[in-house]
Amino acid sequence: MTAARSDPQRDGELVAATRALLTRPWRTAEADPEIVALVRRHADALDAWFTQELNYRLVVTADTARLVKVGHVPADRPLRTISTTPRAFTPSEYTALVLVLAATTSGPDRTSLRDLVNGVHSAAAEAGIVMDTDTASRRALVTALRWLIAHGMVRELDRGVGLYEHDADADALLEVRQDRMALLPVGAVAGAETPADLLARARARGSASTAARRRLVEDPVVHADDLDPARFAELRRHAGDEARRIEARTGLVVEARAEGFAALDVDGGCSDVAFPGSGTVAHAALLLVSELIYQFRPAEDPEPIPWPSVREVLAELVGEYGRYWSKAAIADGDRFAVDVVGLLEAMRLVSRGPEGSLRVLPAAARYAPEVTVADGDDEEEQPTLL
Repeated sequence: MTAARSDPQRDGELVAATRALLTRPWRTAEADPEIVALVRRHADALDAWFTQELNYRLVVTADTARLVKVGHVPADRPLRTISTTPRAFTPSEYTALVLVLAATTSGPDRTSLRDLVNGVHSAAAEAGIVMDTDTASRRALVTALRWLIAHGMVRELDRGVGLYEHDADADALLEVRQDRMALLPVGAVAGAETPADLLARARARGSASTAARRRLVEDPVVHADDLDPARFAELRRHAGDEARRIEARTGLVVEARAEGFAALDVDGGCSDVAFPGSGTVAHAALLLVSELIYQFRPAEDPEPIPWPSVREVLAELVGEYGRYWSKAAIADGDRFAVDVVGLLEAMRLVSRGPEGSLRVLPAAARYAPEVTVADGDDEEEQPTLL
């Protein structure tokens, strides 16, 4: 009697499911039917790997997959609004979202918008939060509800929540998925009296090796001073083994250098932000960091680069290449500078110092772009910068 052959597709499916959950840890059958089916098929193996390697927790239901990440909280990944031009949630929108969760706990599966608003105000009063009914407060609540709707936790059955933004008396009929609402909070807050306490408690979870491994899969670059000396030393000792373990399940190629580590997403698809990338901000960021290295020689002079000098270099780039870039993106110079530098910070290529000064980090040295101008196919199409 011969043993049954193992599924030849299993390893590839595990990698695909792992990468999908790391990139977007909230998946629903309506939005991602193939991913949810894949996760359900390998739920036990996925849960075991996430628990043992990263101290994450995987929750899988009939139509939802939720990877609960704890330990490392990147500052550059806020919730973003559901719109054609998404932006980071404001504090008032985060507050509105939490109050909606509080108001719907153990509530009915169907509710009116008016009843939900009343529940939000009751939850706010109980928490000692002042919740107004002015336009700004209504807009924040609508933003939170639209985010919940987009992620499958609330469904509009009759009329829409958007009417409430302009009319305090507007009503709608909503379906609330209590089972999904319960999966949204990340962890217990018992014993944490401030946001800093909560983050500190989360980061303390797991061993030193687990914490270092989390940083490698969540951040594109981990520098020596990102970890305490003991954790970095342990990571250095086991760098080869860690690299093989991570690459086998995630496809990320771990590159070790004296200054730290980089996790390279060679095939794409495991990163929420691609760099180098397309578009005006991505092109400007790549050119800016390369020009800062060329002009200021940070390896020889480690002093932070003053913000006015950064702005001057970026202005020179706009003057040279602005005709190839989006006019809307570069119209507001201050906003453009913030967006460009923000992308470099997210990719761990620069760090901010006092008064906006920048310190170029070691990983930036790997980029040396060559500019190519691609003409449009027709006479009216604007040339693009590659």
